[in-house]
Amino acid sequence: MDDTHPKKTKVAYLGPAASYSHQAALACFNDDQWALVAQSSIKVQDSSSSFAVIPFENSTYGTVIFTLDLLVDREAVYPDLLVCGEYYLPVRHYLLGHPSQGQSEDPSGERTSQEHGEAPTDDKPRQSLQGQLGFGKISTVYSHPQALGQCEHFLAQHVKGAEKREISSTSKAAERVAKEGPGSQAAAISSSLAAEMYGLTILAESIQDKDDNTTRFFILKNRRTELESHDLPLNSQSPVDHGGWKSLISFTLAEQPSGTLADVLQIFKDHDLNLTGIHSRPSLQHAWHYVFLIEVQGRREATGGVMDQALRELETKTKGWRWLGSWIDRSEQGKHEVSSLQ
Repeated sequence: MDDTHPKKTKVAYLGPAASYSHQAALACFNDDQWALVAQSSIKVQDSSSSFAVIPFENSTYGTVIFTLDLLVDREAVYPDLLVCGEYYLPVRHYLLGHPSQGQSEDPSGERTSQEHGEAPTDDKPRQSLQGQLGFGKISTVYSHPQALGQCEHFLAQHVKGAEKREISSTSKAAERVAKEGPGSQAAAISSSLAAEMYGLTILAESIQDKDDNTTRFFILKNRRTELESHDLPLNSQSPVDHGGWKSLISFTLAEQPSGTLADVLQIFKDHDLNLTGIHSRPSLQHAWHYVFLIEVQGRREATGGVMDQALRELETKTKGWRWLGSWIDRSEQGKHEVSSLQ
């Protein structure tokens, strides 16, 4: 176990420092009680960290496959993981590199730096660079697959000839470009925090395809921990009138006649439980067999209730199911944070 912070409660986040997961962790665990620990894998199952912050889905590019596979847990490696919170992080991507890459030739042959100021439209993201963008010296763009996907329009329009190279995190991409040095023809899509940390120049800012680009993060805990959802600083500081509760459930279907999935979903409708999301991953048991994950408004009650009634019926319609936790719905707060930046 990591004893770097022996007296503090450890919170793991994916990726090195300056990643978007790191920024989400800083927002959720922002006082001296918590020790944020960068880890390349989830360390909640073995209790070396009490909580973990991981990206679940992005409003532009969809669900994070790594996290889906973690929650599906085909090999039963993480039997004690529960979702206990969520956080919406407005994501602003920056093209980072070295100063000479952000200069272009004007008609007189003079080299000019790009200027700030172009406002966004519905189909065009806000760019920091006004006028003709010139990134002809950039031959490679490094970033996480999600970030590359969220900036497809900008890359296709302004960095057409560059090779797109996937890397494990946006901050690792910035680190790679920094290590290649000023003579490098590489750039990274990352955060302004990464630019500061690795001494890189911001060549273009807010290059994401959608100005409301947002990533939803899940906060995970071990079901055996004594810490509860209300112990999260994010929840203790919340107004009473939050958006209710959401829960996550996974299940698989047996070899079945057509319509069985519809029958399962009907259970929740019959109990007036609204489904807010449904996801699937191959079970790998055999071809075309899936594990489904559903998000439901509501939670289980100590005295029983409609959710528990629905789960009893779910038992009769599925091959197996697993409860993956409940958390406070922060979708409205997420919308407010995005709109405040526009």
